[in-house]
Amino acid sequence: MSVAVAAVALWTALGLCAAGALLCLLVPRRRLSIPVFVITTMAVGVLLIVSGAALLAGTPLPEFGIASPLPFGPLIVQPDRLGGFFLVIIGLVTAPIGLYSWDYLGGAPAFRYLRAFTVLWFVLLAALILIVTAADAVLLLMAWEVMAYLSYLLVTFEHDDAEIAHAAFLMLAVSEIGTFGIVAAFLLLAQAGGGFDFADLRAGAAQLSPGARDLVFVLALGGFGAKAGILPLQLWLPEAHPAAPSNLSALLSAVIIKLGIYGIIRVTFDLLGVGPGWWGLLLLLVGAITAVVGILFATVECDLKRILAYSSIENIGLICVGLGAALAFRSAALPTYAAIVMIAALYHVLNHATYKTLLFLGAGAVHRSTGTRDLGQLGGLVRLMPWTTLCFLVGALAIAAVPPFNGYVSEWMLLESLLRTSALPAVSARMVVVAGAAAIALTAGIAVTAFVRAVGTGFLGLPRTRAAAHATEVGHSMRAAMAFLAVACFLLGTLPTFILPVLNQVTTPLFGISVANAIVPPLFSGKAGAYQALVGLGGTLFRGLPVNGLVLIASPKFNTITAPSYLVLAELLLLALLLLVLRAIRPQGRRRRGPVWAGGIPTFRANMQYTPQAYANPIRLIFQGIFRSRVQYEPRELAAHYQVGRIVYQQTVPPPLEPELYRPLLGAVSWLVGRARVIQSGNVNQYIAYIFLLVLAILIIRAL
Repeated sequence: MSVAVAAVALWTALGLCAAGALLCLLVPRRRLSIPVFVITTMAVGVLLIVSGAALLAGTPLPEFGIASPLPFGPLIVQPDRLGGFFLVIIGLVTAPIGLYSWDYLGGAPAFRYLRAFTVLWFVLLAALILIVTAADAVLLLMAWEVMAYLSYLLVTFEHDDAEIAHAAFLMLAVSEIGTFGIVAAFLLLAQAGGGFDFADLRAGAAQLSPGARDLVFVLALGGFGAKAGILPLQLWLPEAHPAAPSNLSALLSAVIIKLGIYGIIRVTFDLLGVGPGWWGLLLLLVGAITAVVGILFATVECDLKRILAYSSIENIGLICVGLGAALAFRSAALPTYAAIVMIAALYHVLNHATYKTLLFLGAGAVHRSTGTRDLGQLGGLVRLMPWTTLCFLVGALAIAAVPPFNGYVSEWMLLESLLRTSALPAVSARMVVVAGAAAIALTAGIAVTAFVRAVGTGFLGLPRTRAAAHATEVGHSMRAAMAFLAVACFLLGTLPTFILPVLNQVTTPLFGISVANAIVPPLFSGKAGAYQALVGLGGTLFRGLPVNGLVLIASPKFNTITAPSYLVLAELLLLALLLLVLRAIRPQGRRRRGPVWAGGIPTFRANMQYTPQAYANPIRLIFQGIFRSRVQYEPRELAAHYQVGRIVYQQTVPPPLEPELYRPLLGAVSWLVGRARVIQSGNVNQYIAYIFLLVLAILIIRAL
């Protein structure tokens, strides 16, 4: 695909966003708004995938300036390969969300707000596109603020609920706090470079002192990290994701928080250039702590969408671990290592966008059918909602890094890349990187527990409530969207050698080196050295494949790492063949059916099942120092003489950092606000005095 294809697809997608917003504003609300919304959203997604793929295969688009009355000059759009990669992610998420919304929005309880939702949705998509295609800081910041405020408005789709309004306001507040850091970072670079386009910012970074560059890095990390959800600015994610409609929750987790990652990559790897090693070590440590805390709280949460929100925090932490390691390797003049670990991090960005969209859409289907997201009120859905259960199970296996699904490939590659610490010159740097690898291994193990708990208590067993017992499968469009994403999770996990060379196109301009042959060597070419025996055993049959070999990392500097995804795929095929053979040779006798053994219990009831709290108790007790949970037992009906009693068990786990950081901080802010109230006295003469003093101060500053 050529650059012209990328340009046409990109501008057509932006035009469709404008046309979709206009049509949804004008067409009749109940009949045409949903078809227009769905078809236009899917078309935008497909066009973004085409545009991004063309950019990854070609060169950056020519610079395009948008006339602006601002004193900063024209606003510049010039997507490069990094922007093209994020365009693919936006499109890959947007298309199935549009299909899902046909049935989802068609039965929305707050139907009277549907027109506003659909109009704001297309404006939000246009803002997302401009963020990743902007080539100057002013356009990026303008689109960033549009994204922040439109996300706030869309989260409050059902604004009559006070909890939803609070969650949306919290999301907006944290985003605006981060914006201060982003603006300050860009202002420092622009002052040194004499302009706001990215070329000037790169030149300005080279002119800054080491201390000023360090300040820009910290400001950008805090500013973009607030949107990404790294600790300690993650508090908005578990509140906003459950409050938003499920199609928007998927976009928030799969795309919008990823734009925080885009901003970190853009500033630290592109604009600032090579920095000191502590940049990477700091980012790696923050990411490791974020990942561990996120998955721990996902394990003890009972709200299905809050579980997914905490899991998003964990995955953002894993991505930051990879980015931090890449910064550390680059500062140590090891560009090959840096590029490989960056590819692993980008692969995880792509994988997380895919399976987290699937999981949020699955959670929305469960909520739509049962009216609840509480695991303690679900159960038995595998028989009542088989398609939703299967798709959610695929997403759970993917996010738990179980092969042959996509989460395994990126986490395995990330872990193996971090173990190459012997090349780092500083012992302290090696220890930090090894700690990051240990954090990845720990989170991977706990993630299995978290999602076995979610699937087991939510979908298996017996229905715990009447609502769960009367659940029905969702509409065809919702099932089709989830099935598409489930297939994508499988393909991304079983065909990594198609994806890794493409990601190498993204990292090559950032590091000035191509590592395609170090990641996917030509195993089937007959020149693989140690693999010659495998080729002789039949590997030559696969020489015609349009892809390199079956290993993720193989180089004289790296130990060979086999890609287990293909091996697991072969094992599954062998297992299927074995089952067919056993079925063919099994004697055809009379089958007998009987009740399942339940430990001698004559009648097994739903309240005898493991609860979500009971399943999570071992993790809660082991990490009680982090959770600081409180448990309360309250006997309601005493049991005597072998009679049935009743005890109410309540378990409270405060959000991470709330008692240690947020409450004292809010208390200090409230104290300051109370003291500052004297300024707002209501006295007109006092306000006139304020204006006089302000004008006087301005005159003095100009005179100096």
